Amino acid sequence: MLSLVVALSLAQSGGEVRAPVAVVLTSKRPGAEAVSPKIAARVFEVLKKEQVGGLLTTAQSAKELKANGFSDPRTCQGTRGCLTKLAILLGAHAVVIGVDVGKVGKTLAIHLEAIAADQEQPLASLDVSSSLDGWSDAMSAPIVVFVRDVKSGLSMQRETPPLPPPTVLKKPVDAPKAADAPKKAELTPAPKEEPLEVRAKAPAGKSRTAAWVLAGSAAAAAGGAVVFGALGASDKAKYQSSLVTLPDGSMGSTLPESEAKALAAGANTKIGLAIGSAVLSAALGGTATWLFLRE
Repeated sequence: MLSLVVALSLAQSGGEVRAPVAVVLTSKRPGAEAVSPKIAARVFEVLKKEQVGGLLTTAQSAKELKANGFSDPRTCQGTRGCLTKLAILLGAHAVVIGVDVGKVGKTLAIHLEAIAADQEQPLASLDVSSSLDGWSDAMSAPIVVFVRDVKSGLSMQRETPPLPPPTVLKKPVDAPKAADAPKKAELTPAPKEEPLEVRAKAPAGKSRTAAWVLAGSAAAAAGGAVVFGALGASDKAKYQSSLVTLPDGSMGSTLPESEAKALAAGANTKIGLAIGSAVLSAALGGTATWLFLRE
């Protein structure tokens, strides 16, 4: 009922936008229970500051979803298919911003994803890895970029018919004038100027600063690879432990079908993120090493 009121108020204001925009906790991972609501509240504050309309808090979103028959959105474990289902339950043009937080040791892996009920691809996504106490600073700039991407994806542009092609009027060709007569071309080539070879070398101080920045980025990417790899391995192990052999020889699972699919998809996504972070870390580390050695 609340989402209907929000959507109606936006329609009456004349704005063709997707609504409501719900911030939802979409995972329940060991060790992250205390920090997840704080991160979700931070997402809501930035959305409000950027003047995004039709907002629902995590509590309001959970209440609406429960009224529509979905007991706990945290069982989605951050999977995109489940987020799409939540958005559809909230309205034909609703947007769900899923907050998925994992913890390994003292490191957090934060994944935000905005899914619209009427669109296949996400409006925006964000992945941040940080220390347990440093997540606020680590998200300060990326979350603003993420929210602005979400905001730009809320407008629904109506298709307008294409304009007819302009009418081209043919102009009569005038007879060539005497001044337009062809002139004799000078065939003697002009003397070539030898180019001066200039080699610029970056100042030593700037090169070393860039090397340290790249080295720090490589270390952060490596930490992200470890965190996402551990989370993916955890999901994969839980999925494989649920597999059983059915009487007809096929494989089945002791988990509900939706939860089993969510675990498999989540494991694939996080392992893919871990591989990507590892490749990025290697590339940044190699560039930093080259900058250090050229000094």
